[in-house]
Amino acid sequence: SKSTSVLHQSSVTATTSSNDEKSTDDGPNVSIEYCTGCRWGLRSSWYQQELLTTFHDEMGSVTLIPSKPPSPGGTFIVKLNSDTIWDRKTDGGFPEAKQLKQRIRDKIAPSKDLGHSDNTNNEQKEGNEDCEECNDNVAKSADGSSALDEGANAEDDDSTLSKNIEIAYCTGCKWMLRSAWMSQELLSTFQEELRSVTLTPCRRKEDGGKFVVSIDGNVLWDRKTEGRFPEAKELKQRVRDEVDPSKDLGHSDMEKKSGSDTDNEINTMDDDDAAEMRAFYGVL
Repeated sequence: SKSTSVLHQSSVTATTSSNDEKSTDDGPNVSIEYCTGCRWGLRSSWYQQELLTTFHDEMGSVTLIPSKPPSPGGTFIVKLNSDTIWDRKTDGGFPEAKQLKQRIRDKIAPSKDLGHSDNTNNEQKEGNEDCEECNDNVAKSADGSSALDEGANAEDDDSTLSKNIEIAYCTGCKWMLRSAWMSQELLSTFQEELRSVTLTPCRRKEDGGKFVVSIDGNVLWDRKTEGRFPEAKELKQRVRDEVDPSKDLGHSDMEKKSGSDTDNEINTMDDDDAAEMRAFYGVL
């Protein structure tokens, strides 16, 4: 519907605005908005890791924004703060990693040497195929204007300002891949509930050993406070309790029985069960 489309666009605008404000203090923010119907989450995560690795000292954060219906299908847009760096539809396909790095380098660190990524041979020609699962057409209103075009003028409500996860990690401890894995776990499990997941590298000496997961500024897990990293299911449970307490996480909700519980089950075994167990193990 038009109202849902407007709400989606408003939420993306709110997320981008938040990232713009963040960039002024912590360095530039790159956002990658991708179509969930096209299954481009892993591709986007790979670009995210490529950028964080190459711009280790320059990048403030990289945010993944899943684009869900009723937004137009086939979306793959990379922005540096509010400037569009790559749009799959206008650029005719996906970028090579080196192309994306070059465009971002030219904006944030023009003198940076990208090594072999500065070579210009073998430009990418693939990836401009239409998405088979999504409809690229945007619904038009009665006056012919696009509903998404009006999104920026929609009034914000509380829902447009929530459901944004940030994972801040220590670069000195080489925890980027761990953080990227956590982000994929969350985006896969909460595909409909989360608006974005941001990876924020922490380089300051006082941030040594930092691994903090927060949702809209509220800390869900702090490695220093908890004394360890979270298991994926622990993190999912805490996120679920914030975004959708009624959501069933399947086996991630199951707790292992303690040894005492197992002992109690054995100790309370009746005669028929005991006889069955003896027969099973060949005990007379």
